[in-house]
Amino acid sequence: MAKNESSKSKAEIYREERKARIAKAAKQNAKSIEKRSAAAKLIKKVVAIVLAVAIVGGVAWKIVDTVGVIERFATAVEIGDTKVSAAEYNYYYSAQYQQMAYYADYYAQSGMNIGFDTAVAPDEQDSTEKDADGNAITWADSFKKTSVNYAQTIVSYYNEAVKAGYKLSEDEQKEISETIENYREQAATNNYSLNAYLRESFGPGFNEKTFKKQLEMETLAKNYSSDKASELNEGITDEVIKAEYDANRKNYDYADVRYYAFTFTTLTAQENETEEALAARQKAANAAVEAEAKAIFDKLTDEASFKAAITAYKNKDAKEATDKDYTTLSELATYNSFVTATSEKAADWAFDTARKAGDKTMITGEKAVYIIFSVKPVYAMNSVDVRHCLIEFEAEDSENVTDAEKQATYTKAKALFDEWAAGEKTEETFAKFATDNTADTGSAENGGLYEGIRISDNYVEAFEDWSFDPARKAGDTGIVETEYGYHIMYFVSDNTDDTDWENSIRTTKGNEALEKYEEALFAEDGEYAIKEHSTWINKVSKDFCDKIRKNLAYSSSY
Repeated sequence: MAKNESSKSKAEIYREERKARIAKAAKQNAKSIEKRSAAAKLIKKVVAIVLAVAIVGGVAWKIVDTVGVIERFATAVEIGDTKVSAAEYNYYYSAQYQQMAYYADYYAQSGMNIGFDTAVAPDEQDSTEKDADGNAITWADSFKKTSVNYAQTIVSYYNEAVKAGYKLSEDEQKEISETIENYREQAATNNYSLNAYLRESFGPGFNEKTFKKQLEMETLAKNYSSDKASELNEGITDEVIKAEYDANRKNYDYADVRYYAFTFTTLTAQENETEEALAARQKAANAAVEAEAKAIFDKLTDEASFKAAITAYKNKDAKEATDKDYTTLSELATYNSFVTATSEKAADWAFDTARKAGDKTMITGEKAVYIIFSVKPVYAMNSVDVRHCLIEFEAEDSENVTDAEKQATYTKAKALFDEWAAGEKTEETFAKFATDNTADTGSAENGGLYEGIRISDNYVEAFEDWSFDPARKAGDTGIVETEYGYHIMYFVSDNTDDTDWENSIRTTKGNEALEKYEEALFAEDGEYAIKEHSTWINKVSKDFCDKIRKNLAYSSSY
């Protein structure tokens, strides 16, 4: 990406902001130490009183337990010096269940079964996990484990954030308050008080104060973990990245190749046919396929002749000729994807750094003969910046847009484009044009800009094809149809200094560094070692599963 040399990099801006944030937070932290110490003493007194009441007997226990005071102060898990109450653990357990239920429903819409049934209580169905002896464990037991791990992650990162002097910003405090108020409104809609609604949602003992604390912890934990990941990513030196690329270039580069597979037919033995005779007949059949491939291979001079030759070959026995493109243009193929499509030998040929455009080869594999034509030899892909203005289809049925509806939308898009093009055709004017007209709310405020997009980001195909066209240059415009409507496009820049291989290696190495960091952070004998209180963990799980059963029974009665 062409950058202004006087501008600061994202890394520099990040480091300056983080330094200022920590310095400010350290001052605020010093003032709050006395307040936290006093609060800790008060909590100890409250816990002592609650436990004393619990010892009295069943009546007192029942009265207290209806609002979950016991759960609020009973310890389910210890993460180092931090005690996670049963109420907080219930929250983590609920989160694990809700997440799995979401995934199950999401994939079920596509006809996929991930092994979790929301119509059955978690303790009545086996998960996909196994215990040490290889036996399946229930989803309830699986959630126990993941809930403890989730608690450890939040507590560890939160405590590290506090050590580093992190504080919530005004916007974050406002967002937390808004979240709580949203729950309060939802509670009122269902004729609940907020605390009663939270207990119903997250279990006994979970109230507004616990909820607020949890949201604050999760926000700071997220901020610190994000900053730590960025810090570790930035710590991967250019020398390390270049060394990995030079050593394993084929894992990161791309190539454009056109290829076709002449597949062998596997023969079966005829009556009384010997193995030797079958092998000879198979060899002859394969040789015939190779001969056909060789005859076509010899005709190839360029990409057009490749397509013409294969089309003629496919039409030789057809009653009605077709110009269907039977060849495969594998644009931006990776080495591994080409191995899957053809063979390792074919991929080695296509990704050889000595390869030139126009080179061709014929390779015989176990299942087919491949003829391969190099369209664009091995190269490094990079990100691009584009702007777009989406004009959505105005259709009665968004899943089945008619040709007339498409034409009407295109006419509208073309008219808007022509109006803009009649004026000053600059990036600045396009940005305003996009803001004023786009239906893409995600990019409207920044003038339809998508920065640093990569071929691996999985944009819709037509949008991607236009953006990554090798001939694309700054200032190019166009109108592209996708399933969402028509995109009026503006090409901003080809970021040749932001290569995919550098980004991929930095991300991979950064993730490896993060794994090592977390391995130490979550070590069994480390500062945040886990000590489980199985009585409360099992009680939370059992009560949760009982609640699911009751809800399912209630639902089935209507």
